Amino acid sequence: MGKEQTVEGKRGRRKLKRIGKKVGNVVVIMQAISVVLAVTICVSMYNSLVRSMQEKICTNGTNLLAYELSRVSEGDDLNEVLDGLKKRQGCEFTIFEGDTRAYSTVTKNGERVVGTQLASDLVDIVLKQGQSYVGEAEILDETYLCSYVPTKGADGQVNGLIFAGISIAEAEQETTKIINYATVISVAVIIACIIFLTGYLKKRVSGPLGKITQAAERLEKGELGLADGKQVQIGVRSNDEIGLLGEIFEETIGSLRAYIGEISEVLGAIAKGDLTQETRQNYTGDFLAIKMSLDSILGALNQTMGQFAASASHVSDGADQVSASAQTLAQGATEQASAVTEISTTIADISAGARETSDAAAEAGQFVNQAGAQLGISIENVKELSVSMNRISEESKQISTIIATIENIAFQINILSLNAAVEAARAGAAGRGFAVVAEEISSLASKSDEAAKATKELIESSAATIVEGGKAMNRVTEALDRTGELAGNVTVKMEQVVDAVEKQTVAMEQVSTGVEQISAVVQNNSATSQECAAASEELSSQSSMLMELISSFRLRNGRR
Repeated sequence: MGKEQTVEGKRGRRKLKRIGKKVGNVVVIMQAISVVLAVTICVSMYNSLVRSMQEKICTNGTNLLAYELSRVSEGDDLNEVLDGLKKRQGCEFTIFEGDTRAYSTVTKNGERVVGTQLASDLVDIVLKQGQSYVGEAEILDETYLCSYVPTKGADGQVNGLIFAGISIAEAEQETTKIINYATVISVAVIIACIIFLTGYLKKRVSGPLGKITQAAERLEKGELGLADGKQVQIGVRSNDEIGLLGEIFEETIGSLRAYIGEISEVLGAIAKGDLTQETRQNYTGDFLAIKMSLDSILGALNQTMGQFAASASHVSDGADQVSASAQTLAQGATEQASAVTEISTTIADISAGARETSDAAAEAGQFVNQAGAQLGISIENVKELSVSMNRISEESKQISTIIATIENIAFQINILSLNAAVEAARAGAAGRGFAVVAEEISSLASKSDEAAKATKELIESSAATIVEGGKAMNRVTEALDRTGELAGNVTVKMEQVVDAVEKQTVAMEQVSTGVEQISAVVQNNSATSQECAAASEELSSQSSMLMELISSFRLRNGRR
């Protein structure tokens, strides 16, 4: 199943047994034990089952024999009946007359065994007690599993018995044959399993583990393929733990190869003064600390050398700039003095203009206050007009009441004229003059009624017009109120403008004072610039020496 492997390393030279052989031996032993147990259990169950079936066959045989005897008529050959039952049931049959065998299928030396006596113990059970018996019995020095059933005559008394039995020796021979067949098949199965397990374990366990072991030995020796440029391949591919272990070993060796190769490359570049290198692999586990440390070293070196280079460059540039600035500063100081004088004159003009603006803003504020006062008077007049319009509306309502009274009076006069005309008609000729007067009164009442209605309509129209005028007057009053508020806001803003202009005037005076101070500072700058020029020349010389030292290193971002 597997040969021993010799391993030589730090642990010394020793022979190892393949794990596939160990696993195969364990599996074979367990399978052999399980087969033996299975065969033993099956044989025991089979014997018990066979015994039960044989007893049932014997019992069924005596029942069938009793049935056949009930159908036998005189002149039938009972031996033929027993032979037929033996062929059908596969067991021996005997008919007893009393305790003597009269008919039987049991033979000895080719002759039927008849005329022999039944054993005394069976006689007591079957003939005397009239009970059936199922069990073992000795017949011609041979043990049978049998069934004895008593038979009765016409008077109901036991006059004999019938027998059905199977030779236990013959049954055991059949059982032995079956056990032998089962044993042979089991051994063949065990051998087949051993052969299959040997090949399977060698292919799936021993072979892959041997490849993984060889890879582990190379890893122990530090052989990762960096020197010859060859990748370490294990070549184990299976969907189980061994395949997973092989893949993990390959990935581990590949990761170590990549890690160590990159670290060697980075350290070699640092030794040559090239600080532009950086780690590109994705480090995991404890290797992440190595990556972080290496990146920190590179970063720190780049930062330090970069700061040196930047500082030297800045110092050199600063020295040149200081020198140029010192010359420019002296020239600029004269120009600044002239410019300061011009600024001072301009500020004086601006201050005068701000004063004039302040006066004009104050005057405009007065005009706005006067306009606000006149607007207030207009608002009061409009409010008084609105009150008058409301009074006219109330008086128009009273006139409407009077007109209604006049209409009522005209109606009453008309009724009286009608009554007078009726009375004049009753009086005849004597009442004609009175009838003329009544007619005139009725005409006058009608005209009064018409005039009252016309007057009412005019008054109602005037009242409606007055109401509309009152509403318009209210809107005018509201607009004037809003206009008054806006005029007040304008007055406040004008006051703020005057204050701001006054503050600007004061600020311009302060600016004038500051310009004079600037003029003094400009004079001092001219002297200082000469001193800076001398110091910058010395600083430029020192920075050039520092730049020469730093230029031997290569830094990231293309710097040197």
